[in-house]
Amino acid sequence: MKVGLNIFFLLTVYAKLLVSQPVVFKNHDKWGIEENNQIIIPNVYDSIFNFDEEGKICLACFKTKVASPSKLIKVVNTVMKCRYLNKKNEKLFIKIAEGDTCSVFGLSKHSVRQFNENNNSFVVMAKGKKYLVDKNFKQLTFKGYHNVWQSLDPYFYHVQIEDSDEMIYAGLINTLETEIIPHKYSAVKINPVDSLIMGCRAGIPGGTDDDVFDYSGKKVLNHHRHVELATKKFIIEKIYEPKEHYTIYNIETKEEKPLKADEVHFFEQDQILIRIKSEWFVYDLHTNIKKEKQY
Repeated sequence: MKVGLNIFFLLTVYAKLLVSQPVVFKNHDKWGIEENNQIIIPNVYDSIFNFDEEGKICLACFKTKVASPSKLIKVVNTVMKCRYLNKKNEKLFIKIAEGDTCSVFGLSKHSVRQFNENNNSFVVMAKGKKYLVDKNFKQLTFKGYHNVWQSLDPYFYHVQIEDSDEMIYAGLINTLETEIIPHKYSAVKINPVDSLIMGCRAGIPGGTDDDVFDYSGKKVLNHHRHVELATKKFIIEKIYEPKEHYTIYNIETKEEKPLKADEVHFFEQDQILIRIKSEWFVYDLHTNIKKEKQY
C-alpha cells in the first residue's frame, strides 16, 4: 500500500512540474511563451527559444530587413534581431563601448547555447563586440571584446581581441576589467588551486616560449615547451613531435619523465586528472601513482 501511495505522490509531483514548465506556442504565425496556461511572453515574435533550465532567460527574435553595405549593388537581406527576456517580460539592456545602450542583439549559431549551457553568465553581441552579463541582467563587462567568458576562478575573465590583421590574441582581466595578463597569447589557462596563470604562445608570431604568472600578473616562469598545466612544483608539458605525448617536468630538480595520457586536467594540488582511452584516473605527481577516479 505504501509503495502505491509513494508512486502516486511522485506521479502527482511530476505532473505538477510538467504543468509549470514554460511552453512555447504559436498563434497567428507569431510565437510566444505561456506558463500554467498564462501568457508570460506575448506571441509577437517570428521565432522564440524557450527559457533555460533555471527559467531565467529566453531569446525572442523578429525578422527585419537590412540593406547590404555595398555602394555598387544594393541588396536587401532578411536577418533575425533578438531580445533577451526574463519571466516578467523585461528586456536586457546593456551599455556598449561607444557609450550607447543596446537592447536588440544579433542571432548567431552560439546564441542559444550560450545562455542554455552556462549557469551564471552568458555572452551577448552588440555592434560586432561581445559583452558578458549574468542571468539577473547585470552587465559584467563594459568594454567590447572579440570574445569573453568567465574563468575557473570567478575573480577573472578570459578575453580575446582581434588586431588589424585579424589575428586573435588571448589575455586575462579581473572583474574590474583591469588587464592582468596582456593580450599576446594564443590561449590562457588558470590553475585556481595554486593561483597560477599560464600563457601559451603556440601559433603567435615572435616567440614560442610559454609563460607562467602568479595572480598579480607577475611572471614566475618562462618555459621553452608548451605548458599544458602548471603547479608550483611541476609542469605538464605537451610535446607534438615526433608524435603527441605528455611529459612531467620537476621545476626544482629539472628532471623529466613521461606521462602516459590522452588528456590531462587539474584536480587538486599536485594531483591531476588523466584520461587513458575512455577511463579517468587521479594521478599523483609526487608518487607517480594513478588511481581510478571515483564518481
